[in-house]
Amino acid sequence: MTVTEFPPLLSQDDMQKYNVPLKWRDRCAAYYALYNTCLVRERNSSKIDCKHDKHAWEECEFLDLQRRKQELEEAKDKRRAELKQQASN
Repeated sequence: MTVTEFPPLLSQDDMQKYNVPLKWRDRCAAYYALYNTCLVRERNSSKIDCKHDKHAWEECEFLDLQRRKQELEEAKDKRRAELKQQASN
């Protein structure tokens, strides 16, 4: 599975229901919830493998990191342009 877009954000109630830790309550919390649910099922059955769910969650986290880096660079560029314009006035 390739993550092409972020899943809808989970509500606070859903995050508590699926025991999503505070540090993972981000755009990828839905994938974490799926992975965590799979891990619970995996403990009860040796036939279940959660590698696919883990990969989807990790890929989402990576893409979200890239998105945040890009947003930060855009904000820095905007601020530099504002400062440059103020200096020229």
